[in-house]
Amino acid sequence: MRWLIASWGSRGDLHPFLALGRGLIARGDEVTLVGHPEWEGDTRVAGLRFVATDEPPRETLAEHLPNLFSTRHGGIVSLKTLVKDVIAPAFRPQLSVLLAEAPQHDAIIAHHFAFMGAVAADAADKPWATVSLAPGVIPSAYSRPGAQFGPDGNGPLARARNRVSWAVGRYVSGRMVDPLVNEIRREHGLAPIRDSVFGAHSEWLNLALYSKHFAPPAPDWSSEKKQAGFCFFDPPDATLPDDIEKFLAEGEPPVLFTLGSTAVYSPGRFYEDAAEACRRLGLRGLLLVGGLPNRPENLPPGVLAADYAPYGVIMRRVRAVAHQCGIGTLAHSLRAGLPSVAVPFAFDQPNNACRLVELGAAELVRPGKRNAETMTAALKKLLAGPAPSIARKIGGRIRRGDGVAAAIALLDEAFGRAPSAASHEAVFP
Repeated sequence: MRWLIASWGSRGDLHPFLALGRGLIARGDEVTLVGHPEWEGDTRVAGLRFVATDEPPRETLAEHLPNLFSTRHGGIVSLKTLVKDVIAPAFRPQLSVLLAEAPQHDAIIAHHFAFMGAVAADAADKPWATVSLAPGVIPSAYSRPGAQFGPDGNGPLARARNRVSWAVGRYVSGRMVDPLVNEIRREHGLAPIRDSVFGAHSEWLNLALYSKHFAPPAPDWSSEKKQAGFCFFDPPDATLPDDIEKFLAEGEPPVLFTLGSTAVYSPGRFYEDAAEACRRLGLRGLLLVGGLPNRPENLPPGVLAADYAPYGVIMRRVRAVAHQCGIGTLAHSLRAGLPSVAVPFAFDQPNNACRLVELGAAELVRPGKRNAETMTAALKKLLAGPAPSIARKIGGRIRRGDGVAAAIALLDEAFGRAPSAASHEAVFP
């Protein structure tokens, strides 16, 4: 079987596809991933064939787009900025590559926000699957949209509220995105669609790549929606930098503070507040600042700032983690059985954070209330309460699962297995 994967977003969006691709290659399938040029290194390390789109660097996006992390109007301001200034400019570069590659592949697997995956599938008459990485992007009366705070609820009033929230969000997002997508569809002789953000998913398979122990399937899911679980990509031979290894050897496991691969570009005072909370509580702390000018001055004893550490390695060596609740970071924290201080910024992070709190595995610090005092209070309550024990139990359940194997089984169920055009033997570093 020859699979063409289209992803979009941050490393947290890329890595589940790398894990899935490795699994498909390991059984003899062929896999090509289309994505941003910055992904080439990770993709080739994973052993997948990579084709880059002609997109500009994203490093300074957050710096120049202050509304990208806005939570105003239930996340609509953030979504509008994301679509207009980040996603839409990538439409044509991504589509040109997908159209060139599609004839040589049997099926397309597209990230929820890789809208051109559907266009390429329709234009090339190929079956395709939608992949949703977080529960807050799948409309349901049993859950809130990803950018909203508060419990999902399942009573009649909660379901009515959720339906209204989704209806408003789908209407607004459709007005933003549908004209852009349908202009391109018309250029390729394709019929227009509605609700391209949340409704125009594949009728073959909508694959949810997150664990049921984090968010179970909703009772009102349609039949093509299937849940596989988290798919973890741990780079081969990943190790910790020497300064981090030395720091870990000097004392008790620290608290890890990280903002993933997107919010790290707009941290505010997160790292300064983290260092101060550690000082007040007498905790050791490890700040992952992303190689950016985020490093606080005059760090207290027992606190180290470092550029980067692979999550699959470092999260086995810490006692708790404070993070933005991007789905990639969150998945690693749950697998490691770590309690969390949830500090969501935007996108699907508020809903992810609230789910962690409902599980009993996290304390929440809301946007606009992040400071040294709230960080200190959240950490103190987290470590003294039941969250560490609850998180360990959740971690054990997640580690017993195999999201990649489950996802491959669901792909086979939806598409069957076509013979590859040529034999392909994967070579993993």
